[in-house]
Amino acid sequence: MKYIKRISVLLLAAFCMVAGTQAIQAEETTRVTFTNEENKTPDLFITKHVESADDRYEVPKDVAFKFVLKLNEKLANKEQYRVFNENGDEVYNHQDGTISSETTNKIPFMTDRNGNFTLYGGYTAKFEYVGNGVSYEILELPQENFQQVSPAAGTSAIGTIKPDGARVEFVNLYMPYVEQKTTDLIVTKHISFPQGYVYDGEDSFHFTLKLEGKAYADEAYTIKDSNTGEEVKEARTDENGRFTLKGGQSAVFKEVKADVDYEVVEENAEGWRVLGDVKQSGATQAPVTAVQYTNAIASFGVNKTMSDKSTSEETFTFLLMDHMKKAWSNAKYVLYDSVSGKRVDNVTYTTDENGHFTLKANETAMFLGIAPGILYDVQEIVKPGYIQKTPVSNEGYENKVVGDNVEILPFVNEKMKEEGILSVTKLIENKTDEIPMDDIKFTFVLSRKNGDVYEAVKNANYVIALGDSESTYKTNEAGEFQIKGNQTALFRELKQKETYKVEEKQTNVEYTIKTEAQEEVLEKNIQFLYTNEYTPKAIDLYLKKANREKEGIAGAKFTLYRDKELTNAIASYESETEEKCMIENVRAGTYYLKETQSPKGYLLMEGVIKIEITREEGTGKLMVKINEKEYGQSEGNEQIQIETKKVGENDELHMVVYNDKHFWIPITGGAGIYVLIGIAMIGSIGALVALRKKVKMEH
Repeated sequence: MKYIKRISVLLLAAFCMVAGTQAIQAEETTRVTFTNEENKTPDLFITKHVESADDRYEVPKDVAFKFVLKLNEKLANKEQYRVFNENGDEVYNHQDGTISSETTNKIPFMTDRNGNFTLYGGYTAKFEYVGNGVSYEILELPQENFQQVSPAAGTSAIGTIKPDGARVEFVNLYMPYVEQKTTDLIVTKHISFPQGYVYDGEDSFHFTLKLEGKAYADEAYTIKDSNTGEEVKEARTDENGRFTLKGGQSAVFKEVKADVDYEVVEENAEGWRVLGDVKQSGATQAPVTAVQYTNAIASFGVNKTMSDKSTSEETFTFLLMDHMKKAWSNAKYVLYDSVSGKRVDNVTYTTDENGHFTLKANETAMFLGIAPGILYDVQEIVKPGYIQKTPVSNEGYENKVVGDNVEILPFVNEKMKEEGILSVTKLIENKTDEIPMDDIKFTFVLSRKNGDVYEAVKNANYVIALGDSESTYKTNEAGEFQIKGNQTALFRELKQKETYKVEEKQTNVEYTIKTEAQEEVLEKNIQFLYTNEYTPKAIDLYLKKANREKEGIAGAKFTLYRDKELTNAIASYESETEEKCMIENVRAGTYYLKETQSPKGYLLMEGVIKIEITREEGTGKLMVKINEKEYGQSEGNEQIQIETKKVGENDELHMVVYNDKHFWIPITGGAGIYVLIGIAMIGSIGALVALRKKVKMEH
């Protein structure tokens, strides 16, 4: 028993030793109150439509179509939903597996743990109270004898739920099969455009057709409007089997042999991208062989609306950024009316040199010519007197990716109707393409006039409203309060008919205050707007890879990312025996460093090193967190060296990442702690073995 006690003591000591290396520091927190209003219709509606490729054959009514739903990029696990039939009547799920309007023995419709659910043709699923600002992605799974027409080419439906909800439609084409000698071969050209918007271009697209390996030359076909079915004209293929269609048209080749090989190839059209394969082939089947082609020209859209659906001549400013979080200038877009879905004018606009563009309520900027896979960010510049309801982040939409489907990014504002409010709004002006990457707060002082002097307003409540929530704070004893860039502080409880002054304090060397102190008598509302000009001070990152003897190791490869998902790489680096500058001219912000290749004989570093770079208020000195551990201006720290240089010179951050041939020595915390625990336990076991030997010798 005494040996067991000794073992327990040794193991406890080992864990305590390791725990002692992990310093835990309590941080002062701000008490926040959230006030939520009832969300009346933040619902997601998903409707399934099915059409027959041949009007002589009805669409089967008993086919269930399968979908996968993601909400905020996660599979919708066990989400309840309601179902309505083609007449708008609600139907219910029953214990015996039937679906009807009967209400007895009903059980809820619910997705499975992988987000799967089913719908019949003509039915609509209603996911209630999903939430304002929630992103969704819906994928329909392939079904035999059915082709997905919309969203195009089997792509997902993606978007963001607005305060009045979101509606998505999936359209399939039923392909009946019968045994007969001939078939109608129908090639249809679709234009992928967001639901609710009309593309009115007259672009032509060229194709070639082969049957049984030979050009289908000099053959007649009929061009039809694919929406109405009306005939447009008769035409013939050329000697190479070439034919032409416009968007929304179909080429109908009558009495083509059934059960023979066909091949259709679309030619490249400048400015357009084909969703799916440019070459489609297979065997013809009766009564109809349908070949669908979809092209896209739009990349994404930015839509501006008011929560009450109102419109005015007021303009709202937006900022477009590229994958490096820099202002995206000269990006082309056209304007659409989001109510009618039609073009506002025939002008092609571009973002300005600072990545800005403007919209009125009920307008959509449709961006063109940006290739799939490109990362971008869109942010609305805060406007005094308005509260942003969607998205529920001042940063807007971050790390969006241009995909095959055209996503519309909604920005919904609500005009403040309350009176007796003093509001303070902070704007950041970038004079270059550099956009602030850090998430700093700006400090202001609120004071009230008392005779000939101003006195600090202590413990005054103020809120920062965003989406459907409000965060509540108080001024301190000096009347100070803080807000971030692109935020507004609302003071609702100040005394009326008193004179108030707000002054900003200089707290960061990269932000020049352009607005002097403002004062005004509080009657109804006061709206103070403060602007800072952002001039980034650059930082050079140095990295050295070393072993336990502190000798440099060559051959390790690292990648520096802007996002924790490790999708937005901004630099790569291969270590040398001496310290080397990994990347020049970065800015304050958060980065993620991952080793992608270890030197020969060394283990690959597990996990990711999180690097948070900020600046000390007032002094502008660099402050760095590595895996949540803070470092200041350091002298003699062997792993982290920080140097803040004078104006005009780049600051420097020096890092050493140690490796052993058997394990990684962490900078601080992280996965490497388990290695240290293992070492401590091995040491304990060794001590136990020695103890046993000693006991045997004593006996």
